[in-house]
Amino acid sequence: MNSYIFSINNSLINILTGKKNNRYNRHLSLTTIVFILSALSQVAVANKMPESYGQCIACHGDKAQGNAQLNSPSLAGKSASYITRQLHNFANGLRGSHNKDTLGMQMVAISKQLNFNKDVPELSAYLAALPAISQVQNTTGDLKNGSRYYQGKCGACHGGQAQGNEIMNAPKLSGQSVEYLKRQMLNFTQGIRGTHPEDKFGRQMAMMAKTTSGQELEDILHYIANQE
Repeated sequence: MNSYIFSINNSLINILTGKKNNRYNRHLSLTTIVFILSALSQVAVANKMPESYGQCIACHGDKAQGNAQLNSPSLAGKSASYITRQLHNFANGLRGSHNKDTLGMQMVAISKQLNFNKDVPELSAYLAALPAISQVQNTTGDLKNGSRYYQGKCGACHGGQAQGNEIMNAPKLSGQSVEYLKRQMLNFTQGIRGTHPEDKFGRQMAMMAKTTSGQELEDILHYIANQE
């Protein structure tokens, strides 16, 4: 996003100073200036912390970096569509409704306070625009086995380096707390998450989690922890 802003700023400077460094600048008009200023304002809005994030800071941090001691995942740099979908799931009983999901229940209460026409779009855009912050990882699995298991079970959806895949609706896993990832896999395995008939992607994960042994999971998490 920074390179995008730099490019826009350079174009705007060229227009205002009358520089004509290439054939495109000769055709720039007032309409173009308006478009550029509009784009800059949209970027600024996306980078401005929305008021609704105020209730998230205590657990997820002022930079959305997460907090392992509070069992709160990192949210910075996560896909806007994924954040929106999970907030929707919490608010509508698709996630966090199991009596053993005490942490999910906290998110249910928070999500129901949000306005999905205003707060959620602002939140998801803001969080997606933040630079990703990797949490400190302590894993003891086997990297070679982890790579093999990961590519066989996870890579097709989440990407070869756990970078996520928007087309597959699969979130980024690299940089996320391995304790959070492990807890979610256990939730999927134990029927705490991914059982609601409307949770299409959660049900897919529940199926995959049940085919993964404890040692395989440790190795997979070790592989994910070693990705940028």
